[in-house]
Amino acid sequence: MSRWISRWSSTTRSASRWRTAAGAVVERALSPLPRVLCDKHKVLQIVLNLLANAKWALDEREGEGKRLAVRLARPAEDRVRIQIIDNGVGIDSALLTKIFQHGFTTRKGGHGFGLHSSALVARAMGGTLAAESEGPGHGATFTLEFPFRPAG
Repeated sequence: MSRWISRWSSTTRSASRWRTAAGAVVERALSPLPRVLCDKHKVLQIVLNLLANAKWALDEREGEGKRLAVRLARPAEDRVRIQIIDNGVGIDSALLTKIFQHGFTTRKGGHGFGLHSSALVARAMGGTLAAESEGPGHGATFTLEFPFRPAG
């Protein structure tokens, strides 16, 4: 899994930290993992949706010091965790229970399918998708966890 994410992220950068054209600092912390048996298309669907949301949150945030982090870890012997962490506009605590509902969006022109479908895909993989935020202006952390199944 870490090789797959590393390969994916190294298609644009080989360093573990870089600055985007828009000035955001991007960091990746990828724990070495053995090969994982999973549907990489489902994982990629979720991760790309979370990255797109993080980019939007950073674009909407005023000022300097924009940061995005991608973390890959194995928090338990039988679990894999991918986190997308940004210091963008954040999420009001009252909305944290609603953001995974079908059709719910806070974005002008949003459709409310991205997080909903990502949560459904995570569940279909035997995993979870969770969100945390200390509120508006404090960014957000999205955590995808799914079962670790060694490949081969």
